[in-house]
Amino acid sequence: MIPTQVVAIDGPSGAGKSTVARQLAAQLGFGFLDTGAMYRAITWHFLQTGCAPAECAGDPDRGVARMRQALATAHLELVAGAVLLNGKDVTAHLRTREVESQVSAVSALSFVREAMRDLQRVVAAAGPVVAEGRDMGSVVFPQARWKVYLDAAPSERARRRCQDFARQGRIVSEGDVLEEILVRDRLDSTRSDAPLRQAPDAFYLDSTGLLTEQVVAMLLQFVRGTSAAGAS
Repeated sequence: MIPTQVVAIDGPSGAGKSTVARQLAAQLGFGFLDTGAMYRAITWHFLQTGCAPAECAGDPDRGVARMRQALATAHLELVAGAVLLNGKDVTAHLRTREVESQVSAVSALSFVREAMRDLQRVVAAAGPVVAEGRDMGSVVFPQARWKVYLDAAPSERARRRCQDFARQGRIVSEGDVLEEILVRDRLDSTRSDAPLRQAPDAFYLDSTGLLTEQVVAMLLQFVRGTSAAGAS
């Protein structure tokens, strides 16, 4: 059975989903399922094993066999805010430019999505969770009790991402980041398997110009209000 006690938060890259979802989960007392980190970890694993999409484009099967083999050796765990890959904490590697440049292509692979989808459902079955990603409400948890589509203007998302990089000690051009975001938007929304889209029954929230605390407060009101309405 697919879990339903889920706050499914979807939206484009840089909309602030991870930060908002983590804080929302803490205030609700729910678990936090960072699906974006899962795809980034698999992307990093592919890069480490030399079979990321860009590295094996010349293969007759475009590297599918090598990537399937690498995926079969990847054991992912989400523990206390960290991402463990085969027992190693890889959290610090997930926001590198190399991973950023390849994660959309990896996320578009149907066999990767299938493996991650199964794992995400297993994690969510253990109790109520806040899950963020690209297809949480539309595909992974179609009967989620609460669905949210968190959006923001591309320029705002680029600014936020540059701030994230700056906190990591990396200075990156906002123009370059904006270009990467627009490319990722196109790839995520046009892929054949589970493209990024707003679920018809999702609560839409544009976070442009809002502080994280304001967004979390609005989502708390949405979740608690929906819960109260369902109980009446």
